[in-house]
Amino acid sequence: MPNWVTSLVAMLLCTTGAAAEPRYVIYYGSPATPLLHAASAHYTHVNIAFTTVAPVPADAPIVLVEPDFMDGQWGDVAALQTSGQIVMLSFGGGAMDEAAWASLVGREAELAEALAACVALRGLNGIDIDFEISASLTGQSSRPFDGVAFLIALTEALRAVLPEEMSISHSPQAPYLSQRWNDAPYLQVMEAVGDQIDWLLVQYYNNPGFDAPLAEQIIGVADDPVDSSVAGMISGAGGFAIPGDQIVVGLPVYHADASNGHLPPETVRSDILLPLIAQYDDQFGGLMGWQYSDLTDDHRYWNEQMVAGTIMGPPE
Repeated sequence: MPNWVTSLVAMLLCTTGAAAEPRYVIYYGSPATPLLHAASAHYTHVNIAFTTVAPVPADAPIVLVEPDFMDGQWGDVAALQTSGQIVMLSFGGGAMDEAAWASLVGREAELAEALAACVALRGLNGIDIDFEISASLTGQSSRPFDGVAFLIALTEALRAVLPEEMSISHSPQAPYLSQRWNDAPYLQVMEAVGDQIDWLLVQYYNNPGFDAPLAEQIIGVADDPVDSSVAGMISGAGGFAIPGDQIVVGLPVYHADASNGHLPPETVRSDILLPLIAQYDDQFGGLMGWQYSDLTDDHRYWNEQMVAGTIMGPPE
């Protein structure tokens, strides 16, 4: 990559909320490595995971619970932004239970105000929604609520209160986007408010049957691609088409970061990243990793080598 292109990418990344395509996203969800170390890694986006709530009585205000490992580290967000990274607040995650989400139904506007205030207080660039209450998307919730309707209402409320330059992302599990799994409920979200969501971080892990074989389940190499694959979502195989630059492929960085779906980082690069870049160029939405550390060879490869020499990062 010529130096002037690298400089242009860096300039674009420094524009709050407006990242160059494709994105290279990492979640920061563990104190194993200081957040400040990520400023020297090659990521375009860093998601702080996770802010949550405890179950909220109907007559009590919503109180956000920030991750305790961020104590003493919030001031380092500015260093990441100075290095050209977009830093997002991720809300929800696997540790936020059904009761907590259910207590927020009908209070989406209030929740959006609380999240927007937190983003402003911490000097962040936007909000990522990680909603993993599968039962609410299938009508089987023990505390019955419509997860699709909730996600639509929350997205609309966030877009209404966030400054225009701030981003909104969602991080659905791959099955949520497939007709093989309860009629692809997240496609209903995208059809309703996809124009208000900047990108999807699709979790191709912890979901056996939706992450391998790679060419079929993730890339979508077929005349009739799997609907939750990248090609399937772009083509609208599930009934609603999503632009390629809105789809970010999410994978575990290290084998202990997920129950399944981990691949050696060299395989991620050779068998997923490079083929998708070759096929879609800058219309490929990007790559996401769960989660940040610099303690293992896999993590260090993602931090330093994964995107070297590609349109996603600095030259080799």
